[in-house]
Amino acid sequence: MIAKDSRRGFSFSRRGFLGALVIAGGLPVGIARAAAGAKPVRFGLSSFPPNLHPFEYTGTASLTVKLMLYRGLLSYAPDGTLRPELAQEWRQVDPVTYEFVLRENARFHDGTPVLAEDVKYSFELIADEKSTAHLRKDFQIVKTFEVFGERSLRIVLKQPSVTFPQVLAAGYAVVVSRRSAAPNFIGAGPFTLDNVERGSSVTVKAFPEFFRAGVPGPSAIHFIAMPDESLRIAALESGDVDIIEYVSTQYFDRLKNGADVGLESANGPFMYLLFNVQEGPFTDPRLRHAVACGIDRNAVNAAAFSGVGTPFDHLPVPPSPAYDAALVSERFGYDPARAKALLAEAGVGGGLVIELLSTSQYAQHNDTALVIQQNLAEIGINANLSLPDWATRVSRGNRGQYHLAVQGTAGAFNDPDAVSAYIEGGQVPSYTRPFGYNNARVNELLSAGRQEMDNAKRQKIYAEIDGLIVQDAPLLSLLWRPQAYGVRRSIRNFAPLPGFLSFQSALRLEDVTSA
Repeated sequence: MIAKDSRRGFSFSRRGFLGALVIAGGLPVGIARAAAGAKPVRFGLSSFPPNLHPFEYTGTASLTVKLMLYRGLLSYAPDGTLRPELAQEWRQVDPVTYEFVLRENARFHDGTPVLAEDVKYSFELIADEKSTAHLRKDFQIVKTFEVFGERSLRIVLKQPSVTFPQVLAAGYAVVVSRRSAAPNFIGAGPFTLDNVERGSSVTVKAFPEFFRAGVPGPSAIHFIAMPDESLRIAALESGDVDIIEYVSTQYFDRLKNGADVGLESANGPFMYLLFNVQEGPFTDPRLRHAVACGIDRNAVNAAAFSGVGTPFDHLPVPPSPAYDAALVSERFGYDPARAKALLAEAGVGGGLVIELLSTSQYAQHNDTALVIQQNLAEIGINANLSLPDWATRVSRGNRGQYHLAVQGTAGAFNDPDAVSAYIEGGQVPSYTRPFGYNNARVNELLSAGRQEMDNAKRQKIYAEIDGLIVQDAPLLSLLWRPQAYGVRRSIRNFAPLPGFLSFQSALRLEDVTSA
């Protein structure tokens, strides 16, 4: 396999934040220059980024900004296909060996070239056993990183992986300069960090030495934190911002029919419930099964998603030739009577009190939690709602401070192996995973699915995983939902990426122009 390009961190400690403002990723603040005629773009974020550490997962709002500052060896084209990024070309030498040749014109924000040693440094940071990187587990498959030329790198895996190139294209597998370290990593993205107003906004400015000619399109992007969705909508309609993220389904018709605004949407994210299986009442699988039988997915769809979602009860896998949900017939459908019987069997038929974690910052999360609370009340479970802001929701989820939690996300790539991020054991705790879940057989099968190239055999592997997740019930899939952006009609060349890649749609911002 040979692919060629055919088209042309920091944490928010006070000290680190101030350092980032002075250094701005290796450049004096404001030095980046835009192409002639370029205009700035104003983007309404749904939350202020908890941090901009390039390797850590802190939500899509953070990733949107991080993708402006950092890039990896590979990324995605607008149609969702893999494309070279900092790599000029790459090839798979054999089932476990990949070779990459870096672009001669790729530069970090301090003006130094992107070299193979920088890639090795970055990936070793991700793979380190003490790393907090989102992809640390994914990088454990790597046997060696070998530099065999100034711009040439070889990656040798311990075993074959059908999805490893997709891992390298993820927004958390970026390359930073080996002359930098947290919290002031130096990236090679199309923009440099210009200014941060803590809790309010982040401004990035065009990097004039970005490797693609004519990119980025905007002279700057001003990311403004607007946690209140109604205010984001109003700001878009008034022209105070050009693009907003996380448009709830209740606003779809309003934006679609707007004179000066439109809606860009793609299906891909999914909503689900997470159990704390390490401590609390849901260490008992019978109680998890009771919840599974007590949830009315159609009611969630109607109340929280205006009926435009697609309820489902299997592994969160987008359409793929490697997965067939029909191979598993035994599932926990909506059955309140069975739920009550399971509660009685577990000795809590007289009532159970739990803590249900969600967030008030996103209407779809908030409204989903309200429906879940009502469903649970109907079977004898009293759910105390906790609806903090998003940053607090993330922090509590990472620490397992919940019994049951509402979550919405999308996989890293459009392959069944993407579910590894949510159900494979041995990973650092994350608010996107059931707290404390670790099934050795599931881990073994996930590894096998990653190595198998035959889709028919992969279907059988993921069917067995699916059955085990039904049995263990560490999480419950609820529905697919749209990932929608509101966009001023004066903005050109912006649309979300397809499927699970929708959370990396910020890649399209480099091509945006404003009339």
